[in-house]
Amino acid sequence: MKSSILLVVSFLAFLPLTQAAQLSTFDEVRTQYKNYRDPTRLSYLYNRCAALQLNVSALLQRKGEKKGAQDFEALAQHYMVLSEANERDTDKKRGLKSKDTMKTVQRNVATVSEVYSKRLKENYAKRGEFIVGDGQLEAELTECNLPEVFKKKALAD
Repeated sequence: MKSSILLVVSFLAFLPLTQAAQLSTFDEVRTQYKNYRDPTRLSYLYNRCAALQLNVSALLQRKGEKKGAQDFEALAQHYMVLSEANERDTDKKRGLKSKDTMKTVQRNVATVSEVYSKRLKENYAKRGEFIVGDGQLEAELTECNLPEVFKKKALAD
């Protein structure tokens, strides 16, 4: 009896960790944003794109494709600026003074980047491809490559 309870408690203790490594789809996050008008969801979307772009940049850099890596890094920076602007606007609406907003954005992007990095490594171990064959990552990369379209879609009612 005690061992079965211990097993269940152990499973429940690790459940949040395994779920935390999973990424909600962009549509799910956009739905949350629309339902709750939570501006942090918008920043999260921008941070996700920045993190994904940085991971692709790193992959291209390892392959020796410096120009492509620079392009993806520049796009990541663009998303980080969008996130920073959203955070500043959110703080302003809440009557707060923004401090070190870009540092906060960078930390948030780094956190999401780790999740993407883990997923890319898992994909490579399973299929020999980092992104190809992972429908969610393929779709996200396609969306993130068009920042103005992405922004309009995120803000659409």
